[in-house]
Amino acid sequence: MQVMSISEARKRLFELREHIVSDHDQVILTHKSGNIVLISMDEWESYKETVRLLRDKAALKSLIQSFEDHDKGTITGKPVEEIFSDLL
Repeated sequence: MQVMSISEARKRLFELREHIVSDHDQVILTHKSGNIVLISMDEWESYKETVRLLRDKAALKSLIQSFEDHDKGTITGKPVEEIFSDLL
């Protein structure tokens, strides 16, 4: 992760875009009024999806239950191969 001033980033914007997108990296841009983080659109969408899932109480409860079932060695539901047979 790189850290640089907004002024420096402005000069190197196209280079930074290439680096961030290809390497899935982030760049912290500093300014006296506050800092920001420059990330790729894919990473941003991933963060948004994670937050959405964590706010969905039913999905979160199901996720926690699946981890508990896995740890206990109990399996409920259908196997992945059956659910995603069209993708395998």
